[in-house]
Amino acid sequence: MASTDEVDSYLIKMGLPYEQVGQGTWVVRPDSARHAQIGVQIDEPIVLFSIQMFKVEPQQAAPHEPGARENLYRTLLELNAELLHSCYALQGDQVVLSGAQQLENLDFNEFQAVVEDMSMALDNHYDKIAPWLDQGSRGTKAAGAEGST
Repeated sequence: MASTDEVDSYLIKMGLPYEQVGQGTWVVRPDSARHAQIGVQIDEPIVLFSIQMFKVEPQQAAPHEPGARENLYRTLLELNAELLHSCYALQGDQVVLSGAQQLENLDFNEFQAVVEDMSMALDNHYDKIAPWLDQGSRGTKAAGAEGST
């Protein structure tokens, strides 16, 4: 079973800037992910990976056209089809990019795959979601312990 020490060793092995912000919780800052911060949290029996992207306001018409929220949700669903280890989702009024792996079987390759999938998503999908990023509460900050369930 992977432990806090093993997850810490995976982060060291990947060579990414990171900070442990609590027991079993880290903030990872991959250089290639448009300055995003990936929250990594052990929540037995899984390891959660999460990035808060932006807030969707109930009355928000991003980007100022009829059906814009539907366009946002359609875009996110289409982008999900390109992802292998993570997905876009709603947590309350936040759009998040998240992933999860079983803690018991987690090895370095699986850990690395999730982090790289999320980094790739931000790099490759940024232009498609930028209109909503400009409107919402800009994020790409780590969800970490706050709401990555």
